[in-house]
Amino acid sequence: MNVTITQYHSTETCTWCEKNKECVTTNFDDGFIGKAPLCWSCLQKAIKVRSRQAGSHPAESGTKPVNKSN
Repeated sequence: MNVTITQYHSTETCTWCEKNKECVTTNFDDGFIGKAPLCWSCLQKAIKVRSRQAGSHPAESGTKPVNKSN
């Protein structure tokens, strides 16, 4: 999976969270998200989601999951 950042926006509506934030226009080479503005946080989430869909391990696979049910 390759993600290309093509443009920087100081304020833009993020395609993922739909909030007006600092964003970058990205393009996933596999067509997962095409030429869409994403904030930095949502870009990280999108990469994690796509990585899991592709069957590969998440980038932080060496960390332990946090139990948030408490």
